[in-house]
Amino acid sequence: MEKLKILVIDDEVEVCTFFSFYFQEEKGLTVQVAYSGKDARACFSNNSYDLALVDLKLPDDDGISLLKAIKASNPYCRVMIMTGYSTIKSAVEAIKYGADDYIDKPFDDLNQLDEILGQVLQEIQDAEPHFTPELDADALNYGIVLAKNSPLKQVLALGKKIANKKIPILIEGETGTGKELLARFIHGHSHRGNQPFIPVNCGALTETLLESELFGYEKGAFTGASGTRKGFFEIAHNSTLFLDEINSASPAIQLKLLRVLETGEFFRVGGETPVKTDVRIIAASNQNLRQAVQEGYFREDLFYRLDVVKLLLPSLKERKADLPLLIQYFIDKNKPEKGEGSLISFTPKAFEALMNYSWPGNVRELSNIIIRALTLCEEKEIPAHILPKHILGTSVSMTLSEEQGKDWHSWRENQLHFIMSQDSIQFMDILEKWEAEKCLFLQSLIMEVLKKTENDQKEAARLLGITPRTLRYWKNEQK
Repeated sequence: MEKLKILVIDDEVEVCTFFSFYFQEEKGLTVQVAYSGKDARACFSNNSYDLALVDLKLPDDDGISLLKAIKASNPYCRVMIMTGYSTIKSAVEAIKYGADDYIDKPFDDLNQLDEILGQVLQEIQDAEPHFTPELDADALNYGIVLAKNSPLKQVLALGKKIANKKIPILIEGETGTGKELLARFIHGHSHRGNQPFIPVNCGALTETLLESELFGYEKGAFTGASGTRKGFFEIAHNSTLFLDEINSASPAIQLKLLRVLETGEFFRVGGETPVKTDVRIIAASNQNLRQAVQEGYFREDLFYRLDVVKLLLPSLKERKADLPLLIQYFIDKNKPEKGEGSLISFTPKAFEALMNYSWPGNVRELSNIIIRALTLCEEKEIPAHILPKHILGTSVSMTLSEEQGKDWHSWRENQLHFIMSQDSIQFMDILEKWEAEKCLFLQSLIMEVLKKTENDQKEAARLLGITPRTLRYWKNEQK
């Protein structure tokens, strides 16, 4: 086995001595120990490691905080949490932030411990260079990044299972969740995968233009139609046609799509002869199509034709375990050349801000933020202040001008009235325009909203446009 580098972080000398002997003498690996959080941070800020064993409780630090910091500076490092405080809550919290597993102290069953650690070491050894073992190489070929415990894993498994079935697929998910990437993944795993994948955004084209693009047209069908042109249904014969934002298609287009799905035939614009096609349809919507049917702007018969198999993509805020991998993926994909082997990462504070943000724009927003940070920062470690203020969230500092401060209470009541009259609001937009000394305004406003929602924290957070976790933080800050 290649000589891997191991970091053991524990304030107990006996534990560090045990693992030093285990890894160095029995496994022939390089081991470094740290007895405090301070020493540990110095270690991984200056070195890279393949595996870190982190005690959950340290006199000057805690395992979750160290885990985040390790993932920020050593994104490909595997992390095992050691805990004598083994609760489901702490284990889930650790895994959510990227830990591979946790082990209980004291280590009563050494055979079991050896089996767990041996498996992790073997996974590290077998991993492809420059890629963390958690990355799914198959999904990565399509630009899909996920951790081994990602909710996206089941979606991909089902997509792969039905890839060769001649049935329509409906993908639903918020904007920016990667619906087209999933469609390409399914196409690539089907027997049609050697044919071109044809994507069409129904929401980006007018009704007339979309009809021409989908079905083609005959010479003289309209002004400017100087010849016959094939549409995407004809071009995608024996392949896959991806209809994105199908919820935007007009009733007339929906009727024509229904005919193709039912008969496999269509007419070119201005044509009189039916054209047959063998196309696999994958449709996508950023809205709930069943609800669209109930509201009367999407055909019910077309919905049932499309909704043979529905794949629901989780939002990025539901994929916290994927965030560290996605962050590093977009860094590696977009970083400027700074010499071979150069590593770029976020500082622990910046990384924590990225982890705590709710990502309403999903993976697309994350990609844009990473590209922005790489453009603005020329250092190898990207500091928090490079990130936009709305990403930093509770780190935003606030000050009011003297003139604004005179009517502070009146302004607060006006803003509160406005918030309570809306379904939601982007709260951080207010913060960037209005800042209050020592965050008094923010705390007071939150308490007012909590009062009006009868202390319903979830509803208050929704109205304010922040996460419940951020709300709890500011509420506790007032105490």
